Amino acid sequence: MKILIIGAGAMASLFGGRLKAGKGHVTLFNRLNPHVEEINRSGLTIIEKDDTVTNVPIKVIREKSQDDHYDIMLVLIKAHANEAVLKPLKEKIGSGTLIITMQNGIGNLETIRKIFPNNPVAVGSAGCGASIENDGMIIHRGWGKNYIGYPEDLSKKELIEEFVKLLNECGMDTELAVDVQSVIWSKLIINLAFNGLTALTKLKNGDIINTVAGKDILTNVVNEALAIAEVSGIAIKHENPVSECLRMGTEDIGRNKSSMLMDILNHRKTEIDVINGAISKLGRQYGIPTPYNDMVTNLIHVIESNYENQVNQ
Repeated sequence: MKILIIGAGAMASLFGGRLKAGKGHVTLFNRLNPHVEEINRSGLTIIEKDDTVTNVPIKVIREKSQDDHYDIMLVLIKAHANEAVLKPLKEKIGSGTLIITMQNGIGNLETIRKIFPNNPVAVGSAGCGASIENDGMIIHRGWGKNYIGYPEDLSKKELIEEFVKLLNECGMDTELAVDVQSVIWSKLIINLAFNGLTALTKLKNGDIINTVAGKDILTNVVNEALAIAEVSGIAIKHENPVSECLRMGTEDIGRNKSSMLMDILNHRKTEIDVINGAISKLGRQYGIPTPYNDMVTNLIHVIESNYENQVNQ
């Protein structure tokens, strides 16, 4: 099985490195940057929870030959980069390639289907996590379960089952999901709870809920999304999503820096529009007020537009 992973950031590196270490035939696709240069020069270094260090020789390419066929293309770039990165690949990806997106937020499946109308497309949710420590080095920081749903084109049923089996064999706990929208929204709720708030406050996940005020804001952000999910007929996995977010922030991911916080710290465009912004958009569509998500979205947009004007101490 030949796998092309779109992206070479923390998550793409984690999936690519684990799959390659597990003897998978894997290539990363990304623009040139210092992280990519170090991977191509010295391999990808992965630091695990127990401080085990693995170095994986893996190739990152910037161009794809039309003749080079891949069985699976796994999309792990930031959602806002989908059109810019994927459209140039439209004529270079054969219609037989199964495309899988495991990106944050909602709407990615629809965007990718528009770009690749002739390809089977599946959507999933990544429960694991990682961060780039140094160029060419990532730290594995999250160990939740990954989920992938079947594509509408069931001719790829055996291929996606083989891919899930391969992920499990290389230590990436993954399960095929029957109700994949439930999985995606359940992950969205966690992103809503922490990403925007940590980016605004420049705090780690656990620190935004160490005050009554922080817990109150998180609760309102999540409850607005739950109201949207209810009218959309989407079931959330956890019986009490707010309590689960608070538990995770205390027990599981409290020490983590969210991906959106890292984007803000590095003056990059964020994924706010497919996370809190997506709830605001759906709220307008359904006539459901979402003032907390509106405010988080608008404040992140203000910051993104004023990186050069920020006051430094």
